[in-house]
Amino acid sequence: MKKLTAGGQFLELEFSVRLAKSSWMAVRILASSHTSPVFALVDGKPVRASRASAEWCLNAVNQCWMQKSAQIRAGEKKEARRAYEHARDVSRRLMGECEERTGPPNALAEALRESEVSARVVDLGVE
Repeated sequence: MKKLTAGGQFLELEFSVRLAKSSWMAVRILASSHTSPVFALVDGKPVRASRASAEWCLNAVNQCWMQKSAQIRAGEKKEARRAYEHARDVSRRLMGECEERTGPPNALAEALRESEVSARVVDLGVE
């Protein structure tokens, strides 16, 4: 693990990691958040989480619809229903494309072979 200390100036961070499959990475900002993701494709394949993660997204879309649909204007409800159904369809498609996760949830920890990725993150002003 590399540690940078916040100080209000631009900082650079470089690291290399071997990935077995396409993944995303981010720099963690303790103890609050992380940077935007950096996506790394392996063998031209898209990033896919576990089936459980895709199912969580489907459940979140359903929960959101249950909570918000009553507040949607009647004239906008048909389009909103189409948008939510599209989100459901995408989640279901992704569930079908996902492999079951057998290792740790962190792609960087589970994927230490095949393709090597070098990343350079700039503009870090936090620890």
